[in-house]
Amino acid sequence: MKRDLNLLRNMLLRIEELDSNKGKITIASFTDLCDSESLISLHIELLNDDGFIETSSPIYNHSITDYCIYRLTASGYDYLDAIRNPSIWKSTLDKIHSVGGSVTLDIVKSIAVSIIKGHLGI
Repeated sequence: MKRDLNLLRNMLLRIEELDSNKGKITIASFTDLCDSESLISLHIELLNDDGFIETSSPIYNHSITDYCIYRLTASGYDYLDAIRNPSIWKSTLDKIHSVGGSVTLDIVKSIAVSIIKGHLGI
């Protein structure tokens, strides 16, 4: 499976939108974004690996590993703030695609921040 930058972004936006105190944030919270539970599970793991979210220990549910997502971390908010704006996100993706379409999340954030700085004139 490949990492999907759009899915990661949409999942972060969803996590921010949902209040984890009012209910569990699990794979079921994202099924309208992607029809593959295994792909959603992978992306939850990737967000956790990068320290963007805090989760429970894995919850093994048949062939899918689920998690209860507790919250976005400060790193998660920083990344999301850099890529939140749809026009900044589109410009970021355009730059990424111009170099082959595969970069680290640190590079994604750096590109977005440089675009934002350009808009701010700094």
